[in-house]
Amino acid sequence: MSILKRVSIAVLSCLLMLSFVACDPVDKEYGNESETESVSDTVNEKVKEDEDVPIMSSDRVMSNFFDISLFDEENYSDIYLGKKFKIDALFLGKELKVPTTLEEMESKGWVLAEGNEYDSNALVFAYETINAVFVNSDGVTLKAQFYNSSRSSVKLSECYIVKFRIENDFYTDNIGYNSFNVNGIINTMAVTDIIDNLGTPSHFYQVSENACYLDYFITKKDRRNGITVYINPVDDLITAVEFSYYK
Repeated sequence: MSILKRVSIAVLSCLLMLSFVACDPVDKEYGNESETESVSDTVNEKVKEDEDVPIMSSDRVMSNFFDISLFDEENYSDIYLGKKFKIDALFLGKELKVPTTLEEMESKGWVLAEGNEYDSNALVFAYETINAVFVNSDGVTLKAQFYNSSRSSVKLSECYIVKFRIENDFYTDNIGYNSFNVNGIINTMAVTDIIDNLGTPSHFYQVSENACYLDYFITKKDRRNGITVYINPVDDLITAVEFSYYK
């Protein structure tokens, strides 16, 4: 082999070696990074999407009567009777006001029944609530709640009566039952009639298969005030009604 040919081969070999050294090393993760970022972005978008969707009620009983998509996971909605709403209640054809006083109840023929834990002179602590039962001359009973809204102890007779509860006895005595009318809600109504009169409730709660109650709050500010209707959704009837206004 000639000297020129040997030199040419040597030079060519050097050039090839230099070209290999100049190349960047192979990136084993090439192409994987962008794929990872793409999957991560998709997951993050999905999580954000899920966070934006409110958790709704899973109830399957009251959904037969109104749109439960308006309610959260604890069965509360942002629906209220409104500040201008006034409780208009009749029991045995006579008006029952809330709040009211013991003196006013006595003037209407209602007195504290025997067996109450508190009498009119008993002391009630500040911000304490006391459950009581009234009775009239016919022996009809009426459940009530006193509330001491002051910062000191006062006599029961000085507390406001802020809540009444009327049991619906129509289904045990449909002739001599004790009639009530609370803003159009009467003894004989079905659940759909309640919705027609008061609208969709602010809250509902299922106690058992055949016992639920519907809360109608006047405003979001104080959920104690308003009307509660106790129902049997299986037999489609009212079992009791409460109405309250705290002062």
